[in-house]
Amino acid sequence: MSDLQLTLIVLGALLVVAVWLYNRWLERKMLRRAALLAPQAAPSAPLEKLEPGLAAPPAAPAAIAPGFLEPDLPLDPEALEPPVTGSVDLPLDIEEEGDRAVAALPTEWSDGQADCLLRLEFVAPVPVALLLEAGHDWAGSIDKPLQWLGFDEASGHWRSLLPQDEGRVMHVAVALQLVDRLGAVSATTLQAFCAGAERLAQHFVGVVELPDTDPVLARAQELDAFCASVDLQLSLHVLPSAGAPLDGACLAPVVAAAGLRPEGERFVAAEADGVEAFTLICRAAGRFVPERLAESQLTELIFSMDVPRIAMGTQTFDGLLACARECAAVSGGQLADAHRKPLSEATTALIRGRIEELQRRMAERGIAAGSVRALRLFS
Repeated sequence: MSDLQLTLIVLGALLVVAVWLYNRWLERKMLRRAALLAPQAAPSAPLEKLEPGLAAPPAAPAAIAPGFLEPDLPLDPEALEPPVTGSVDLPLDIEEEGDRAVAALPTEWSDGQADCLLRLEFVAPVPVALLLEAGHDWAGSIDKPLQWLGFDEASGHWRSLLPQDEGRVMHVAVALQLVDRLGAVSATTLQAFCAGAERLAQHFVGVVELPDTDPVLARAQELDAFCASVDLQLSLHVLPSAGAPLDGACLAPVVAAAGLRPEGERFVAAEADGVEAFTLICRAAGRFVPERLAESQLTELIFSMDVPRIAMGTQTFDGLLACARECAAVSGGQLADAHRKPLSEATTALIRGRIEELQRRMAERGIAAGSVRALRLFS
């Protein structure tokens, strides 16, 4: 036998052993996690006296535990203490003793309301920058927002992952947003998302649990229908009366006093936390420059608010209405509804009631108006 043949035989044997050890490690890891999910044994009942020759009744079958990557995994640190066993495989258990309890993911992404969440676990820590670079090819082709989260071993909390992140992670969660104002996620996008996550797990030697896509797509369609039913972007208009233009010199002090600031080609009123409350768009015969409002002659004012994105809907509407009425009064204009018909008190009451109804329905669905989730879905 030549030296080359002997070398190839040795290398082949080493490769087989390495693959066996890796598979054994994964098998033991999954079994250990599954064992932690099994219910604790109930207190033993008093022993029954058996008649001679009778066998003991068969034991009840053990409960089948869910997969260790399922979102309902109990993540209490004490519950994840490794059980004491009689036999120990030293090379494998030494690695497993380094495992830490992984905190529960933020509810915003993990409760399944608005996202499809995939969790990945790698054999060894992976540099965040390298991980996101590897995911860039498939993530760039997905037409719904993605949120990357990683478990920080030092702090014991999940954090957002960014390309400039210099850390390493073993536990990663990727959330695909199911709905935005362009509609529900498509089957093609969802399949690309799952396939991309699976390639990441293979590339960096890890595991990922993929969902059945049909229920996810059905959930996305149902959520999209709900969002469409509560999506209200209302507007009020101030129109010239008797054909005379609206004088910007009269309007400028009112706009400033209401706290509206120029932003692009419009004015924006913000809530106390800086979130946009309502906007004002000024129309003129020519190009309008917000900074030159006092010098302008205007043909129309349009006040708008985005109901799902505002926490205090009726209060914000009252502020918008007060500003619009003041602008109409000082400029000699007429306040009108979205159809450019004179705004009556009855219509105002209907609008206010509609805002209350929609925001109540959103709260009941777990998508509070103005919340982070609402801002994501209605974007």
